[in-house]
Amino acid sequence: GPMNAEAAEEMAALIRRSKRAARVAVRLAPAGYDPEVTMLITLMQNLGRLVVQYHFPEESAQIRRLTQPAEPTTPGGTAEPGMSAEAAAFAVLGADVEALGLAVARHWGLDESVVQMIRRLAPTGPVRHPEGDGEILRTTASCANDLVDALAQPARRVNAALNAVASRYARALNIHASDMQAALQAEANPAAAGTPAGRGAAPPGLLPTAQRPAVAGARGVPGGR
Repeated sequence: GPMNAEAAEEMAALIRRSKRAARVAVRLAPAGYDPEVTMLITLMQNLGRLVVQYHFPEESAQIRRLTQPAEPTTPGGTAEPGMSAEAAAFAVLGADVEALGLAVARHWGLDESVVQMIRRLAPTGPVRHPEGDGEILRTTASCANDLVDALAQPARRVNAALNAVASRYARALNIHASDMQAALQAEANPAAAGTPAGRGAAPPGLLPTAQRPAVAGARGVPGGR
């Protein structure tokens, strides 16, 4: 059925954030990776959130509230950290939001190789160096989604959140915090930055087909070349 105005606006905001992350991922991806595939993987990593927001908008709002840090009760006090997204989802829905998205993807008949790529990395813990095209795309998409999530934090927490993302992914993806900052700034002002072609990419048409990542044409990946 139709959403109320508040739920519809939250859905629109989530879609905008997902699209922004997809564009950031294209700018962070190594040269030669199909931009359309990179964008789709990044978007699909948000499938669980989109499903929950659409079908359970009130529960989705409750999950967001539980993940927010509690303000200190005394002047100069320390804010109590919020629950993790996974713990909040289990407390409200009794299920993991990401698992719901993966279930939908499997229901659509997507290959397990694709399902693995849209399994977003956990927001805590170390990030291992990705092996193979699928893991590179998965890690790049996770980094982009984490960066955009960091921007959604309260203003006083944004810098710390962005630094945390940069420290987790820099070595694994062989990029610097400045690369991530440039990707965010370029996405915010695409007219000035020009059309993204990937990190260190060759000009369009100059990369031989044989050198393009195999994942770009993998069975079950929409938009593969």
